[in-house]
Formats: sequence, structure tokens, C-alpha cells
Amino acid sequence: MPEETDILELLEVAGTLSREGRSAQVIEIASCMHRTPDLTRQLIDAGLQRGLVLKTQNGVRLSEEGEALVRKHREEYVHRTYVHGRSLAGRIRGVLEGRVTDWHGHWHRHGFDDESIQGFHRIMQNLQGRIEDTVSLADLPQGERCTVVLAAGGHGMVRRLAEMGLTPGTEVRVVRSAPMHGPIEVSVRGVSLALGRGIASRVLVKLLHDSESSTNA
Repeated sequence: MPEETDILELLEVAGTLSREGRSAQVIEIASCMHRTPDLTRQLIDAGLQRGLVLKTQNGVRLSEEGEALVRKHREEYVHRTYVHGRSLAGRIRGVLEGRVTDWHGHWHRHGFDDESIQGFHRIMQNLQGRIEDTVSLADLPQGERCTVVLAAGGHGMVRRLAEMGLTPGTEVRVVRSAPMHGPIEVSVRGVSLALGRGIASRVLVKLLHDSESSTNA
């Protein structure tokens, strides 16, 4: 029986291929997942049996149940990894909260308003690739380049970051990361900005390789 993490990765990859207009066939999915074609077929068969994917002329696509599972997984991942954080205190807070059943109300308790919740869900639905491919801006070393995916915070925080130019899709370069949880200096469109560690830890980014630069950070 495939692991749930493998099924989720299959759904993330198949969904991304479909959104990019690419064929979500066994070979393409296997290449993206770094799995053998035989193992990939087993994962697809498991997804078909659970009603999470559907067969198409171009391979497979996510069913409504599959899309819902991906949204749930991404929401839980962002909540656990970026809102509570990986620290011991954050993990304890997550345990004390227990299982979340009303996500809308729960985001409100974390300081999100309706506008920021809607923006969060829109970005999560259209995210290319796996949510596990994101990292916190606060975790990047000096010289690292990335693109902004999402600011996990309320409307006030999102607006302040947008005014600084830190919007989804923007390229950022880390100029300096101060020790002892100090501020982070980044370059955005040629302008240097200083961010507190707490704010930077709420900014989800994807790393860029040398061939992927889209703007001059």
C-alpha cells in the first residue's frame, strides 16, 4: 500500500502538469517524482481506486476529491510549518490546538482577515509544484536567490510587504542574514530592505537556480 505522502506528491505533480498544459502521463509524472515508471503506475492505480485522479486522453487529472485533498494538505502544511513554526514552542502550540475543523475561523484567530484568507486560498490553489518545495525567507543564507510565493499573515502584514515590493512572483536576493535571530537584509528590484526575523519567517519562497532569474533583484 503506497504511503500517503507518496499519494500527495502524485497529486501535486499531476495537478501542476495539468495547470501547465503538459501531459500528465506515467513517464512525465515518474520523471518529476524521480520514481520508476512501475512505481508511478502503482501510485496512479491507488489514486484511481480512491477516486483522487481520473483517466484522460493525456494521462490523468485530479478529481474534485483529489483537488480538495491537495488544498487541505497545503493549508495544514503552511499552518504547521510557517504559522506555528518548527520550534519546540510552535510544535507544542500546534499539539495544544488539536485538530482544526473550522479553518476559516482558525485563520481569523491567527490574525488573518477575510481578504487575506481569500488571497491565501487563491495562491495555494494555483501553486505550481509541491508545497514542500517552499522555504521560509528567514532560513536562507546570504547570497541565496528566490521568488516570493506567499506572505502568510493578515491583511496589514501582506499590505506592508506589498508596499515594499514583496509580492508573489517577485525575485529576491538575500544580502545579509544577521546572526542571533537578527534582521535580514534583502534586495528587491535593486532596492535594499531590512526585514525582522519574525516577518521574514512568514514569507514563503521558492529557491531560484542560476538559469531561472526573471528580474534583477
